[in-house]
Amino acid sequence: MKIQCAGLFLLMATAALGAEAPAVSTGTLTLKDALAMAQKENPEILAARKKWDAARARISQAGTPDKPRLDIERMYAPRGENIISKAEEKNIAVTQELPFPSTLYLKSRLAKKEAQMAEAAFRSKERSVLSRVKSAYAMLYWSHHALHVFEENTDLMRRFSKVAEARYASGKASQGEVLKAQVELSKMQNMLISLDQERETNQAMLNTLLNRDPQTPLGPPEEPASPSMKEDLRELQTQALKTRPDLKEAALSVERSGTAVGIARSDYLPDLMLQYRQRDMMNGVDSQDAIIGFSVPLWFWKQGAMVKEAKADREMAQAELQTMKNMTLYDVKNLFVKVQTTQRLIDLYQTSVIPQAEEALKVAEAGYQSDKLNFLDLLDASRSLLNFRLEHYQHITDYEIALAELERAVGSDLRLATASKEAQ
Repeated sequence: MKIQCAGLFLLMATAALGAEAPAVSTGTLTLKDALAMAQKENPEILAARKKWDAARARISQAGTPDKPRLDIERMYAPRGENIISKAEEKNIAVTQELPFPSTLYLKSRLAKKEAQMAEAAFRSKERSVLSRVKSAYAMLYWSHHALHVFEENTDLMRRFSKVAEARYASGKASQGEVLKAQVELSKMQNMLISLDQERETNQAMLNTLLNRDPQTPLGPPEEPASPSMKEDLRELQTQALKTRPDLKEAALSVERSGTAVGIARSDYLPDLMLQYRQRDMMNGVDSQDAIIGFSVPLWFWKQGAMVKEAKADREMAQAELQTMKNMTLYDVKNLFVKVQTTQRLIDLYQTSVIPQAEEALKVAEAGYQSDKLNFLDLLDASRSLLNFRLEHYQHITDYEIALAELERAVGSDLRLATASKEAQ
């Protein structure tokens, strides 16, 4: 994954431009603190949590019949008389409409499945946001170390420029070498201006995920743990099929669709209407009535269409679940390869590439001072070391981002699992 250079270069850039740098927070923002803050403050996570709360509140609603109706009647009052006190017949009736018992049960069960789906969607959103926080934090890590690399290389180029000027003054170097050193130094200073814009963008992204003002200063991030992915691919794929929230939501959608088929079929059954009525007559003859009524599902083709629709929804949910399983296996495979590749590159750069480039620069500098190498050789060795060091930190950043995406795909924190295995 190609990561563009970004960094906290404001102090160095403004020094090159002669401007005053704003204050930057010096406190370390740990990844653990950033994740905890995102879980508590991120509005996307909060919205998904409230949606889950709303879905849980609908469970009791779905399993409860509609409210009963109370009717108060006053009948046969003479014209012109008070209809309340002079009515010859006074009736009070209570009516309750009830779905068929199985329908009420299935609706409650459907609401439970929807609440479980809302919980899975909340877990999925939480995983997605935390993965983005980890990626943004990794970019901030890159920014700080790229700043350090550029600061060292700028100092190095200043030293080379002074050596070239001294050699030019003694007649051992041409004016072109001095100009090349000055041009290279100017290029680095110009690059810092572009990098400052990238720094602002990365800082704003992390602050936004933490629900803070984008201009909030951020201190240096902590060093990530050494790459140590030890899990097997098959193990991760099996774990993802069990724990990924997106898959849980898709599986619950299939179960919900099955319940919806049952509800559609239950529409063939009659609904009930219960009524109790009490009569008070002026002649002293009081009575009470009880009524039970049934709805008649006469238009059976309507129920047939409802069942057909519900079955089609269930088949769609099953296909979507299978698609999600296939994509999960692919995501885990793809991200696992990226994690392994970047882990090997990090080890290679730490143990071989960078030490060799540092040694090559020392040889080139000694050769230049002893007139055995020209300035272009020295400049090429310097550029190579700069690029290799930047690539090294870029690989670390790539590893952290790929690992964050892999954790999202698997549905668990692999860093904690790896640490637990190592402790055992």
